[in-house]
Amino acid sequence: MLGRDVLGAAEVQLVFGTPAAVPALPFGRADLEAAAHRGEMLVLRMGATAGGPPLTILEMLRRFPDAFDARYLRQVGYQLKDEWGIELEPRAGTDTCTTGWALVRKEVLAEARNLIYDDQACALQGYAARVGAAVRRRSAVEIVYDTLLYFGARDTRLLQHTWDWSDSPTLDGGLLNVGGFGPTGLQILSYSKAVRHGGLSLCPTRQPGA
Repeated sequence: MLGRDVLGAAEVQLVFGTPAAVPALPFGRADLEAAAHRGEMLVLRMGATAGGPPLTILEMLRRFPDAFDARYLRQVGYQLKDEWGIELEPRAGTDTCTTGWALVRKEVLAEARNLIYDDQACALQGYAARVGAAVRRRSAVEIVYDTLLYFGARDTRLLQHTWDWSDSPTLDGGLLNVGGFGPTGLQILSYSKAVRHGGLSLCPTRQPGA
């Protein structure tokens, strides 16, 4: 039903390493058929692979340095602060995905573009109504994990010209957004809730138990 948009144990093995115990799939046939129609992908998220370190943002950066835009790692943030960068954020070295299966939209919601952070909640609620289930924003580590997994397994860059605004806070009071995944690599930025632009939106996800 989802074809190449299923990223399961084989894809995790290829990109990150041997999965730990794979949980049962929590979605039924009707869920998956509807997800395919909406342009969602099915992702097996792992907090760590068997015998490996936690898959934090910093660990994925260590493994795949060429997949990240180096300009945005230590030198710029919201208002171009020289002292900010994802490598300086404590949670970048601690947060991981909750292990389990997730459905996530591959493209950002058009109706949430060019809105400030809090106003995007209405678009998220509208999507939840269409899905008929609770959905949420992704965390920053989920965005990085999902995007690198799809790229490594399918040689396709998601979020090339858009940014997914996460629910992960930063030390300076901003919220991380991830995207702009062009030839120079994936960008990770921190924006205040008052920022808005046409490429900044969100990719709703649902993952039972997370």
